[in-house]
Amino acid sequence: MGEFLASQILGLDGLINLSNIVFLVAFSTKDVLRLRILSLVGEGIIVPYYYFQKETLWPPIFWGVAFMAVNAVRIIALAMERRPVILSDREEQLHCLAFSTVEKRDFLQLTALVQWADCAPGEVIVRRGQLVPAAIVLISGEIEAVFNGKTRIALRPGELIGDVSAYSGLASPADVVARGHATLAVWDLQHLREFTESRPELRAKLLQIVSTDLATKLRDLVVMASDLAGQKIAPEPYLNSALE
Repeated sequence: MGEFLASQILGLDGLINLSNIVFLVAFSTKDVLRLRILSLVGEGIIVPYYYFQKETLWPPIFWGVAFMAVNAVRIIALAMERRPVILSDREEQLHCLAFSTVEKRDFLQLTALVQWADCAPGEVIVRRGQLVPAAIVLISGEIEAVFNGKTRIALRPGELIGDVSAYSGLASPADVVARGHATLAVWDLQHLREFTESRPELRAKLLQIVSTDLATKLRDLVVMASDLAGQKIAPEPYLNSALE
């Protein structure tokens, strides 16, 4: 009896028993990374069992090594995905201002497409009647939208620039002018659409951000209209299908 137990623990049979114990623990864990690590260990333990048989069992060795290679690749990928996301000061500011609902890891991918732009006082960012092929977000500075040369709406950091024209292909209903030094984040719309085509969750969050920005602008128009006695200001048409 003692010899049998020793063979099941210390001999080759001990390897297959230990391997199955590791697999049992692996399939009991909820964490995918732990499952893959334990599966890799389990396969590594059982491979010598096949090798040291009287006649080496090459097929299970081959498939065991193949499973280990796949698990190793996925372990590295999962570990990379779980690394802390580190943003620069400017990226962190932009995330807090306009993209707080987007996961930082997804936002970091968005910043790979961004172009940063600095505007001088008096610079026209968007001209009325112009088609805007970019999505623009104000990070800092003083910018205002000018309707009909007289009606002005100040834009706050974090707001989208160019109204809905930037996202729908319509001409801009207003001139957008920098009244002081300003910093902008600019995305080419075509690249942005291509980037979000395979990321429906991110696309949905961006559409939500556009809708929220639209609601804010409409509210500002209503407040401005009520404050200007005797002057009727009709809000320009907005669309919330930015990335359609």
